[in-house]
Amino acid sequence: MNWQTKTIIHAGLLISCLSAVYSQDSSNTFPCYKLEGTEIREIHSKITNQDYELNVNLPYSYKQNSTKRYPVVYFCDGFYDFPLLSEIYGDEIFDKTIGECFLVGFSYKGKNLDYGKLRTYDYSPTDIKKWYTPFLGNRTGGAPEFLNVVEKEFIPFIESTYRVDSTFRVLGGSSMGGLFTLYAMFTKPALFNSYISISPAVNWDNGWLFGVEEAFHQQHPEFSASLYMTGAEKEFADQPAFLESIKSFGAVLQKHHYKNFRFKFRVLDDSYHAGSKPEGYTRGLKFVFEPLLQK
Repeated sequence: MNWQTKTIIHAGLLISCLSAVYSQDSSNTFPCYKLEGTEIREIHSKITNQDYELNVNLPYSYKQNSTKRYPVVYFCDGFYDFPLLSEIYGDEIFDKTIGECFLVGFSYKGKNLDYGKLRTYDYSPTDIKKWYTPFLGNRTGGAPEFLNVVEKEFIPFIESTYRVDSTFRVLGGSSMGGLFTLYAMFTKPALFNSYISISPAVNWDNGWLFGVEEAFHQQHPEFSASLYMTGAEKEFADQPAFLESIKSFGAVLQKHHYKNFRFKFRVLDDSYHAGSKPEGYTRGLKFVFEPLLQK
């Protein structure tokens, strides 16, 4: 593969449990914070002809322990949530509720990008011809291609570049990213073994995912995986069906009783759609890491 890679320190927020350093250049009046122990890797996809970035947070002991291999938590919306996941990771390592791992956030390369429209296309599994919102645009249905990018380009790059434990892969996402996470779980169930889906847009395309799950259940009465899924009590005031669809989807998964399937669903009280991510990821990471810590 013709990989373009570049290692740079990721600019972000001051994160607790991470070493923050100042940076100053001629274009800035004030210094900005950067996250130590993180890298950005650039990849040009031959599948989509899109330039992507992978935001990578290395395990704390990675450079000291030259033989150990580490699990990987892949997640959507790295351009939004990489600082958040890095902070949660540091806190949970301190509390010993998860093991050391890589964090790999999916992002895009370029300046002045419209992340709302890019993510909507890449994370939506079907093409809704008449779909349009000012924030999300009108291009939908890119998830099949993007999942191929994840499987055939992102994961092989990470596993050939770093000391990775390929037997423990987690995929996480929120909203459209949560929808993509569930879509990946049902369409390529061997690719990951654990999932975190926060406020997933399961009402997408008139509940299209419900039919996908039903067909999956008919073929897979046994499914060895872990899924932590949440909804927010106050998702959208003008869209009550959004939370109700998440609850209904959770009820379907409970009803089907997949053998060896670890599933936990929680409605986060007094939480809104985007603001539920800190609690959702904190609880979700603890849940999916439990079997690994028990070993």
